[in-house]
Amino acid sequence: MKRNLIVAMLAVMMVLYVGYYEALEDGGIETIVFIKNHPTFQMRFYNIHANDGEIRKVERLTAEERGWIIDYCRYRLGIDTHLKTQDDVEMCRQK
Repeated sequence: MKRNLIVAMLAVMMVLYVGYYEALEDGGIETIVFIKNHPTFQMRFYNIHANDGEIRKVERLTAEERGWIIDYCRYRLGIDTHLKTQDDVEMCRQK
């Protein structure tokens, strides 16, 4: 019983603190695993900058893309942003 409790606690901790996103690297899709800066049950993230070299303009981002970038910045990089300026988008380009 104790062992099952420990395994369950470790699984919950892993879900809360480990995330991943997929990136196009060398012609193939690579899964990048990372430790989250803040706990959340969301495990899959989308790094909008990882798949192409295109610089995204803040005024052309859809609401969905903004949400992806905000989540990625907060949980992967530890940066809280509202994406008001182009500098906010560039700040979240880190890998």
